[in-house]
Amino acid sequence: MSDKIETVQVAGAHLEVSWTGNGQLSRYPAVWLRDHCHAARSMNQSSHQRSVDTFSIPETLAPAAVRMDAETVFVTWPGEAEESVYPVSFLQDMAEPGLWTEDRPKSLWMAADIEETLPEVPHAAVMKEDGDGLAEWLELVDRHGFALVTGVPATPEATEELLKRVGYIRQTIFGGFWDFTANKAFADTAYSTVEIGPHTDGTYAIDSPGYQAFHCLEFDGTGGESIFVDAFKVAEVIREQDPEAFEVLASVPVPAQYKGDGVHLMAENPVIGLDRDGGLRKITYNNYDRAPFRLEDSRQAAFYRSLGLFNRLINDPAYQLRFGLRPGTVVLFDNWRVLHAREAYEGHRRLCGAYHNKEDVLSKLRLLHNRG
Repeated sequence: MSDKIETVQVAGAHLEVSWTGNGQLSRYPAVWLRDHCHAARSMNQSSHQRSVDTFSIPETLAPAAVRMDAETVFVTWPGEAEESVYPVSFLQDMAEPGLWTEDRPKSLWMAADIEETLPEVPHAAVMKEDGDGLAEWLELVDRHGFALVTGVPATPEATEELLKRVGYIRQTIFGGFWDFTANKAFADTAYSTVEIGPHTDGTYAIDSPGYQAFHCLEFDGTGGESIFVDAFKVAEVIREQDPEAFEVLASVPVPAQYKGDGVHLMAENPVIGLDRDGGLRKITYNNYDRAPFRLEDSRQAAFYRSLGLFNRLINDPAYQLRFGLRPGTVVLFDNWRVLHAREAYEGHRRLCGAYHNKEDVLSKLRLLHNRG
C-alpha cells in the first residue's frame, strides 16, 4: 500500500483519493483519468506524448474497479482488458483542479541588495560532466535574472564551449555565436562605442531571445562599465506605487522595428508582460527601437507618463548594478527580465557572446533538476 494515500475508491464517475496526513480528499473525473493514463498503450513512455484517442472516450465513462501498490494506482474500465496506470506522484501533483504552473520563486533586487555578493560559479565547476556546477549556474540565473562564471579562458572557443553547455545557440540576423569590436558592422548601437541605455534585446522579434551572454575578451581603454537592472523589481514598485501606470504599461502593445542589414523586422508587446495570474512574465523595452504609433489623446498622454516613470526608475542609480566586464568572466542574463546597458568608452574592446531561447534554458533547468 502507498504511504501517501490513505484510501482510494470508485465514487460514481469519479475516483476518490484520501491523502495521508492532511485528510485532503481529491476527486478525479473518469474522462480526465482515461485521457491521462500512463500505461504504454496510452502514453509514449519516452516522450510522454499522448497515444490514447481522447475523442473516443465515452462521456459517460465510470471506473469499474481500482487497486494500488506503493507507488501506483491501477484503474479498470468497463470493456477494457488492460488497466490504466497512474503514478501516485502524478495524482498528488494533480490533486487540485488548476492550470499547469512551474513555481520557481524569483529574488528581486536593487543594486544594494546584490552588489557585494554577485551570484557566480567557477568555470571548472560548470564544465564538470556531473552537471552540478551547470545546475548551480542556471538556478542562480533563474533566481536573480543573471549570474557570472569566473575563470573562463579569454578565447572565443572556450566561451562558445561554455555556452553550448547551456544549449544550442540561437541564430539571428547577427549570426549565432558572435565575436566583434566596435566596427559598426551592423546598424545596431551595440557595434559602436557610444553610451547605451537600459534595454532588452530583440523587441522587434516576435519571439525575442530569452537569454544573452557576454564575455569581454579584450579591453584596453576607459569607461564601458556594464549596467544591469532588475526590471521585475521596477515593475513591482510601479504596481505598488502607481497602479494606473502599471495598467498602461501592461496593456498597451508597443511596436518595435529593426530596419537595415537587408531586413525590416517588426513586433509588438506591452512593456510589462503578465502571465494568466497577473504575475510578471516578460519585460520588453528598448526606446531606441520603438516604432511610431498613435493612441487616442488621453491614452497617449497616459502612455507617455507611464513610460516616463518606467524610464526614470531604470535610470535611477539605486536600481542599476554596475561592474566592469573583464576577460575571464562570462555573464548570462535573462533578457525577459534584466535590462542591460553600457557606459560609453574609449579604446579597444572585443566582446563575444550569444543568445539562447527561453524554452531551451528552462528545459535544461528541468532536466538538471530531475537528473537524480
